[in-house]
Amino acid sequence: MSKLDLQSKLNKKNVINDIIGNTSQYEIKEVPPTKLMPFGNTPGFPFKLHQGKKREELKQSIIEKGITSPIIVRAIPEIYKDIRPECDYEIIIGHNRNDIAIELNLPRVSIIIRKDIDSDVKAIDIMNEDNFQQRQEILPSEKARAYKMQMDAIKRQGKRTDMDLSSNGTEVDTSREEVAKNNKTSASQIQRYIRLNFLTDKLLNMVDTNILSFRPAVELSHLSVESQQIIESLIENQGIKVSGKQAEKLRELEENLGVLNLGTILEVLSEKKKEKKKLEIPLSKIKRYFNNDLSETEIINKIIELLDKNY
Repeated sequence: MSKLDLQSKLNKKNVINDIIGNTSQYEIKEVPPTKLMPFGNTPGFPFKLHQGKKREELKQSIIEKGITSPIIVRAIPEIYKDIRPECDYEIIIGHNRNDIAIELNLPRVSIIIRKDIDSDVKAIDIMNEDNFQQRQEILPSEKARAYKMQMDAIKRQGKRTDMDLSSNGTEVDTSREEVAKNNKTSASQIQRYIRLNFLTDKLLNMVDTNILSFRPAVELSHLSVESQQIIESLIENQGIKVSGKQAEKLRELEENLGVLNLGTILEVLSEKKKEKKKLEIPLSKIKRYFNNDLSETEIINKIIELLDKNY
């Protein structure tokens, strides 16, 4: 497809203003897909590439129709030029399309080069916003990496210090506040997701697959790698479930005692919840004291009423 044809196609789809912005700030061309580097180089891209049915559907669509939406890129940052000398551009939007294009040995793909992306912060904001909008499900691990990438970029930018003072004199993490604002959530929620990056790979995968709940996972992220490895083994081999309170207790114990051993961890995770005391009286033993037309609820209320009168 010629540059003119692509421009016409884009205009018809009205994506210039929605995706590209100022038309003087981009360039359209076609290049071999091998000239494109994943964002931040591998494994910098925080989102997992499509797998299974979703990937096959996209692959089949590309086979039949080609890549209908150009891949959004920027010129490869200076720090990667020596690491990836074969690449000229860094992908912002379109990692799945380009990965499939390489698999299919497509000679060229259409790209839009964004000249106005002059900082990592802006590039990451665009990349995350597109993935958050387009993907039906965002895994906890993906949010964890995406938010951390945003926060690290803000810190590197140097426009904000890592910690500032609030109006009442307490320290606040301004980079975390900015990430929270950009993603329309709370700074505390951003902090919880970023903590997931400190989990072992196995525990993080357990969060993604709902084997380990989010709240206890955040608490476990504060433990040493050694303690986490013991816990992942117990979950994997013995099917142990970790509650939020158990995870909090483990964190507290390690803060006081240091790296935990198997016995200590097993003792905490083997604790059973205290069952509420419950008294059950067979209806057959008391029904003779009440009219047959009374329901169970009415009988219970009557018993409570009699108890209240006598005590």
